[in-house]
Amino acid sequence: MPQFAPVRSETTDLDAVRRYAVSVIAQSEGEALQMKTVTLALLGGIMWRGAPGSTEMIQDEMGTNAILSTTLGGRHLTFSYDQNTESIEMREGTMDGPVLHRFCNRTLVGDFERTFSALWG
Repeated sequence: MPQFAPVRSETTDLDAVRRYAVSVIAQSEGEALQMKTVTLALLGGIMWRGAPGSTEMIQDEMGTNAILSTTLGGRHLTFSYDQNTESIEMREGTMDGPVLHRFCNRTLVGDFERTFSALWG
């Protein structure tokens, strides 16, 4: 029976999500609201409903902020952590697009459901 080695690629959806989670959680350490719980919930939804092969993590021009780019419900969205608001901003299109929602540790489960249901509806 052939042995299969795990695929290690910087271009898989899972790898992009994992790198983004590590970056956001590290950035938020030491702040009043650590982002572990909301980051994991948000990324779980992206992995569940994101278009396969559409998710990638990139760095901003300064190389200090991770940006997750993905397609959900046929819409291109970007997610990035904003230290000023201690939240992850979901934007339409690029990082210059309008903020559709902010997720923080005060975000209720129902807010996640309503936000993502609107995208998947």
